[in-house]
Amino acid sequence: MKKAYFDIVKEYECDVLVAGGGVSGFSAAVCAARLGARVILCDASGMLGGTATSGLVGPFMTCYDHKGEKQIIKGFFNEVVDRLVAEGAAIHPSVCKNNMSYSGYRMKGHDGVTPFSSEKLLLLAEELCLEAGVKILYHSRVIGCECNNDRIEAVYISTPAGVEEIRAKNYIDTTGSASLAEKAGAEVVFGDENGAVQTATTFFQITGVNKEALDAHMRDNYEMRARFFMDEIEKARKEGKFPCGTPKLRIYETVDGIWKVNMAQQDDYFNDTDTESITKAEIYQRKQIPQLFDFLKNNIPGLEDIRLLNSASEIGIRESRRIVGKTVFTGDDAINSRYADEQIAVCSNSIDIHLKSEVKYVVCEKNYYIPFSCLVSKNIKNLLAAGKCLSADKYAFAAVRVMPPCFAMGEAVGIAAAIASKQRISACDVNVKEIQKQIIDNGGYLELDS
Repeated sequence: MKKAYFDIVKEYECDVLVAGGGVSGFSAAVCAARLGARVILCDASGMLGGTATSGLVGPFMTCYDHKGEKQIIKGFFNEVVDRLVAEGAAIHPSVCKNNMSYSGYRMKGHDGVTPFSSEKLLLLAEELCLEAGVKILYHSRVIGCECNNDRIEAVYISTPAGVEEIRAKNYIDTTGSASLAEKAGAEVVFGDENGAVQTATTFFQITGVNKEALDAHMRDNYEMRARFFMDEIEKARKEGKFPCGTPKLRIYETVDGIWKVNMAQQDDYFNDTDTESITKAEIYQRKQIPQLFDFLKNNIPGLEDIRLLNSASEIGIRESRRIVGKTVFTGDDAINSRYADEQIAVCSNSIDIHLKSEVKYVVCEKNYYIPFSCLVSKNIKNLLAAGKCLSADKYAFAAVRVMPPCFAMGEAVGIAAAIASKQRISACDVNVKEIQKQIIDNGGYLELDS
């Protein structure tokens, strides 16, 4: 038995505990609660949405098929998008195509993105949770678990009041760094087979963009280096006027005249689970933002009059620790569109690996399938994981780490945990067909053999 010993100041019981309130986490919590489960959602920060809100990351990358013709990530994700659109806080992916400001002027792989307001998403995420009856616990970090052989019995969280205990029937790790899984003694891995991770970036937001001038530049320049100012960036870097290895302009129009910039970058590998390491990265990237802002203002047509609105309160971690699941979702599965009869999501997102001075980008020519078994812990029966905690190799991970697939994974594990709790079984034993039926009932899209 693995057990942590603390002085407990408060105790909770529920059917499903979701650790981590990013897009996969609040999706899981809402979808589980809507099926009648008593759900607690805890997060170490003071807000929901994770990198989409505190990290200012956007847009939601493509939810469309590989041809850019048909929306294939729907269900709960679609509900979130529709509610944001109704509030004027997002632009529907059906009108956001490649080679537009909303897609960062990218020529491939960005059909059907969704620009959105990070602030409005935060408010909506809380509203959805409260409507469904989810109990939200902010400023609550998982610090230990009580385990009995292959099951979690209780989770311990650090709060401003002290250490509190949560006992649940089933547990979902959506922390982004498999923190709950690691504390429970589940098998986990960090980064790729060599322990290397993708670069991390810090977003900032600007206003005052002359869209017509920037559009005109993009119309006149189709060659990659000229289009994204790669020569200017390289020259500025050599002159000490560009602070990191980001190779090209990365800028996205959202709503209300706000543009997101994704260029401040941690070039060297670092471990986000190590306090000293991530602190250095946070400080280093924030120091880059004024220099990057000056570069944009002085070198990019249409950005001469920009103003800095704000920068992300948290660094955007692309890759960290993740579980080892019943199966490992692989790049071959994605590239070869290997059919999965246990699919819980259909995706087409490109393989997108960010390195120090380049991005390895592979457009997937067919739709592919995320299997439920890669969201199920290999050795802890009542533990599921979603989002960036899924079991995947570095190639498949690089394709599905973006937010629309994370919404879909969160919905699937929330459904699974609710079904398991109702049937008094472990999450690993849920019949996948029941999960699939509920996904479809929720308006989701799957490609199942009849």
